[in-house]
Amino acid sequence: MRRYLITLSLVITLALSASAQKSISWEGADETVRLWDNSTAKHSNHQTKDEQWRSNTKRTMINTSSCELYIFKAAPEKNKGVAVVFYPGGGFTNVSFGRGSIAKWLASEGITAAIVKYRLPNYGHNEATLEDAMGAVRYMRTRTDLGINPAKVGVCGTSAGGHITAWVSNAMPDEEKPAFAIPLYPSITRTEFYSTQNCNKALLGKRFCYQDAVEMSVQNMVTPQTPPTLLLLCDDDKVVPSHSSIAYYKALLQHGVKASMHIFPSGGHSMNKNIDEFHSAVLDWLDWLGITKNNK
Repeated sequence: MRRYLITLSLVITLALSASAQKSISWEGADETVRLWDNSTAKHSNHQTKDEQWRSNTKRTMINTSSCELYIFKAAPEKNKGVAVVFYPGGGFTNVSFGRGSIAKWLASEGITAAIVKYRLPNYGHNEATLEDAMGAVRYMRTRTDLGINPAKVGVCGTSAGGHITAWVSNAMPDEEKPAFAIPLYPSITRTEFYSTQNCNKALLGKRFCYQDAVEMSVQNMVTPQTPPTLLLLCDDDKVVPSHSSIAYYKALLQHGVKASMHIFPSGGHSMNKNIDEFHSAVLDWLDWLGITKNNK
């Protein structure tokens, strides 16, 4: 009986400890919205450490156990009724906010942007990551007070966040899929050499098998209902080679999905060198889709 009480006490202590984890927010947005944490969400990533910044620059967050949205409101005089849910990269081991400038630029163009602090998969608990990614899309559709048309909520992300962008595009029920997707130098395939080390272990678990990697390779998830997709990347990317995006582009075309791809000759694992062309490509493509032409 005494052993049972000790065990029960330990379980309760661990549960309380997990629910009392310290969480932190990223500063700079017009509004911060907390969706949930491990104690209130349907799924948990089983992270027991406190959230923290990797350095004093406060650009990279680790040990995430809560989901928050950092919303940049569209300039009122330009508001197009469009929203972009943005997933930062970080190789599934951290959430990097170094691309916050994209959200600010979108807002300046009349497009509301929401950067997602998602719960990292913590070595295989990727259902929590997907729950956050999908939840962010659903939440932004409710923000009609910001002038958002629920039918014009799309997704975008960089690197690992690009994988999440494509993943959400295919994993959400057909009637809930985003209006469009813009993966930026995304890590689409999980079976190549570059994604079988720490990145894959973080996403799939330390003992993942090849079939796990095949099933999480997003080109294998595409259907005719996958939303229109614009892929942007650089040919000299040494982190995620261009053929990862090419595989996704081919799958989109094979299923009759509206798809465009722009491969810049240089720029590495970033859009920084091609920022003006990147901006033009996104705006032109959204206009071509009819997404930004009016707010109806």
